[in-house]
Amino acid sequence: MTMKLRILGETGPFPAPGGATTGLLLSTEEGNVLIDCGSGVVSELLKHVEVKDIDALIVTHHHADHTVDIPVLRYAVMIHRLHGHRTEPLPIYANKEPAADFATMPLEDHVSAIPLDAQSEVTLCGIKFTFTNTVHAVPCLAVSAEYQGKRFVFSADSGLSENLEKLAEGADFFLCEASWLHKDKGPDFIGHLTSKEVGQIGKRRNVKRLCLTHFYPDYDRTLLQAEAAEEFGREVLIATKGDVYEI
Repeated sequence: MTMKLRILGETGPFPAPGGATTGLLLSTEEGNVLIDCGSGVVSELLKHVEVKDIDALIVTHHHADHTVDIPVLRYAVMIHRLHGHRTEPLPIYANKEPAADFATMPLEDHVSAIPLDAQSEVTLCGIKFTFTNTVHAVPCLAVSAEYQGKRFVFSADSGLSENLEKLAEGADFFLCEASWLHKDKGPDFIGHLTSKEVGQIGKRRNVKRLCLTHFYPDYDRTLLQAEAAEEFGREVLIATKGDVYEI
């Protein structure tokens, strides 16, 4: 049995025409877990699963390009429950900080909210999820998802981070943000990585497959891919909406 990763959106901090910002769907034979829910993600999600088949949502942090479609998803869940098409409330496992943002997650008895931090351990659809703090402008959690002896790691948003590197160590599939080419690197306090840095991390931490995500929409992605591959020393994948990977 494998864990299936579907890319629902891959840009930041705004979508390309017809595109979507960050959203991932992890699926096993036991169900479906959505990770982040940015602009355009619900539309893409519903191409692949029905509202009744979304078992949980994990929210890494409360920036709009990772959360702006959550109100849309909440209404979809509410309407499907009221019409009898879905029985269970949707649990949202969300970064507990900032507390004011976490407090916006629930919706009546249709959507519940469970706080996450770096010490959290959650099992959903047979997948064991663990987390670590990243270096970002707001509190943010990277995600490790382990299923049937294979491990997927998602950086969420982060600058250079020892915590993130430790989490990525030996990952079977490392999906990592690469917001900039190295020549365009912004200030550290913003908390983003360059494709060169991602390639270096992948090599340093012995990840088996490396995939870049979270691009500015107007970048030539082949340049990001080439810069990362030069450091990684092997093929680097580029996340694209609609892509499916087996882990």
